[in-house]
Amino acid sequence: MISPFLILFISSFICSCGQTPERYNFDFEHYFIFSIGEIDFYAQLALSKTEVQEGLMYRKSLDENHGMLFAFNKPSRVSFWMKNVSLPLDIGYFDSKGRLIEQYVLYPYDESPVFSKSDDIQFVLEMERGWFQKNKLYSGEMLDIEKVRASVYLRQSKGP
Repeated sequence: MISPFLILFISSFICSCGQTPERYNFDFEHYFIFSIGEIDFYAQLALSKTEVQEGLMYRKSLDENHGMLFAFNKPSRVSFWMKNVSLPLDIGYFDSKGRLIEQYVLYPYDESPVFSKSDDIQFVLEMERGWFQKNKLYSGEMLDIEKVRASVYLRQSKGP
């Protein structure tokens, strides 16, 4: 005799076959975990034109080891400024392979653009002032772009 539990288990297994896994639409407020070398950090992912333009504007604080990662569709020369940003920040410019190639200090409310020297910038990371130095992250360090790609996919996926 087959137990009712076994029948329930088998029927639920059969019913679940062929279903696609759920995907979620992570919004702009979600923090993803990323890494540069052995250093893990949390960042919101700015993808749309509006998200990139708004960035960290009007924030009163950042949690330790938290920031914002800007991911662009293709590499280019970029510039960032600190309009309506009250926090002292550091910014890192990464090339299309995820290599950190430039770092700058950003000053609160400074509307002077900070241009990249390179025209191969695809990722930009803003973190609290001193974060790169504290973590000994210098030019040549690698951002794990597979984690970035996976996070971009999650941000762009539609919910169930």
